Amino acid sequence: MNSSSKNFSFSQVSLNTSNQSCDANSTDEMIPYNERPETYFVPILFLLIFIVGVVGNGTLVAIFIRHKNMRNVPNMYILSLALADLLVILTSVPFTSIVYTMESWPWGELICKLSEFAKDISIGVSVFTLTALSADRFFAIVDPLKKFHTSSGGRRATRITVCIAVSIWILAIICALPAAIASHVRGIPEENSKFFVCYPFPHWLNNTYPQIMVASKFLILYVIPLTIIAIFYLSMAVSLIMSTRNVPGELQGMHRQETLQVCDE
Repeated sequence: MNSSSKNFSFSQVSLNTSNQSCDANSTDEMIPYNERPETYFVPILFLLIFIVGVVGNGTLVAIFIRHKNMRNVPNMYILSLALADLLVILTSVPFTSIVYTMESWPWGELICKLSEFAKDISIGVSVFTLTALSADRFFAIVDPLKKFHTSSGGRRATRITVCIAVSIWILAIICALPAAIASHVRGIPEENSKFFVCYPFPHWLNNTYPQIMVASKFLILYVIPLTIIAIFYLSMAVSLIMSTRNVPGELQGMHRQETLQVCDE
C-alpha cells in the first residue's frame, strides 16, 4: 500500500510538472514577437556590440598596418585576437540578432553554416591565442635567453610568431569544421504553420552526438587551455617570488663592492 501510494504520488508530481511546462510553453507561444521586450532590447544591444566591435578592432588593425614599430610579438598576437573578433562580429552578430526579432530563420542554409562556422573559429582563435600569449610571457620573464622565446625581437622571432599565429588559425578552422558540416536549417512544425531555426547538430544522428560535441568543445576550448594558462602564470608567479628572495643578497654584494672601491680610493 505504501509502495503504490508512493508510485502514485511520483506519477502525479511528474504529470503536474509536465502539465505546468506545457502550459508555460503554450503561454510563451501565445505571446507575439512584437509584444516581447527582447524583440526591441536585444537588437539594440547587438547593434552597440557591432558598432563598438567594428570601430575598436578595425582601428587596432589599421594602427598595426600603418605603424611598423607596432609590429612586435605581443602585438601580433593581439592583432590575431582583433581579426578573430572582427570575423565573428561581421559574420555572426548581424544574423544572430535576427533570431530575436523574427519568428523564423530567414537567411537559408548557407548563412546558417557560415555563421556557426565563423563563431567557432573566432572562439578557437581567441582561446588558443591567449594560451600562446601566456607561454610567450612565461619565457620572457622566466627564461628570456631561451632560443625558442619569440619576444627577443628580430626577424627570426617575427617568423616564429607568424607561424604560431597561422597554426592557431588552422587549428581553430579544423575544430570548427563540424559546425560547418553539421549546421542546417531545421523546420519545426506548429499547429497551423512551420518555422525554421539554424540548428548546429545534424538531424540524422541521435542525441549522443550533441552531447559528445558539447563535451569536446568544453574540453578543447576551456579545460585544456585554462589549465595550460594557469600552469604558465603560476610558474611565472613562483619564479618572480623566488627571484625577489635573491634581491637582498645581490644588493648586499653590490654594497660591499662599493665599500671596497671607496676604501681603495
